[in-house]
Amino acid sequence: MTWAPVPMAFAVLTVVVYVVGVLRVRRAGNRWPWLRSLSFLGAGVPLFLVATCGPPAAHARESLWSYVIMMVTLGMITPIFWVWGAPVSLGRAALPPRLAMIWGAWWDSRVMRVLTHPLVAPPLLLTVPVIVLATSVLRRSLENDGVFALVQLALLAIGVLATLPLSETEAPDHHVPHAVSAFLSFFELVLDAIPGIVLAYTTTLVAGGWYAMYGVPGGAEWAAGDQRAAGATLWVVGELVDLPFLYLVIRRWMRADAEEARRIDAELDARDALRAAVEDALLPSDHHDARPAP
Repeated sequence: MTWAPVPMAFAVLTVVVYVVGVLRVRRAGNRWPWLRSLSFLGAGVPLFLVATCGPPAAHARESLWSYVIMMVTLGMITPIFWVWGAPVSLGRAALPPRLAMIWGAWWDSRVMRVLTHPLVAPPLLLTVPVIVLATSVLRRSLENDGVFALVQLALLAIGVLATLPLSETEAPDHHVPHAVSAFLSFFELVLDAIPGIVLAYTTTLVAGGWYAMYGVPGGAEWAAGDQRAAGATLWVVGELVDLPFLYLVIRRWMRADAEEARRIDAELDARDALRAAVEDALLPSDHHDARPAP
């Protein structure tokens, strides 16, 4: 474990706000699904604390592999449980009407529509490991606790933004065809492999050779092996996390097609019923009174 005051304070704040929101919803006589609370409080927040205060963060300055584990946990795994916890919907339901209107207007604003758009959010998440690992951000985060905490929170925030479009209730409706969403998800599945592959096969040590100097046990040869392991982990975990996303997009596509088919069938049935009623009304009256001869 490691002492991380900023992530700890952030976790406590989010728990308090979420619990207060749930209590307000219940006091108003409404129900809040316990599975959503379990997802946010029982999985999302603990995973965040494990990544920021547990072994991944505690050994991030000693091993790039630990740093990458922290990154994928914060940016790819934890956001799934935060979004399943439906914090946006909870805010709409728990806040007073005026504040709920402001909250909803902010989430439906043009800025949020851009940030959560399927064409923006996934590539944004993809660029995070590139920016962190391929620039001076990694070295600065290793040298400065403030930068380290900022990177942690940024990973979570961008991960949540990238995950929001998968929820039908949490993100604005971007009116993107399901076929396009499925293609983008598959394309992202391919692109997400690139940072891990590059990190695994590059011969240049990242962070200016930090891990060769300060890693445990250290040395250039060990640091190169650690870097290959980190790249392989980023590659594999990124692909595995993307598979459920692709499944959800395809499932939503299939469900939308089924609903559209039911709607068309209902319209056709109503049209046939109306046509039959019109034809029946236009028939001669004696046709209705005709009876078969005994």
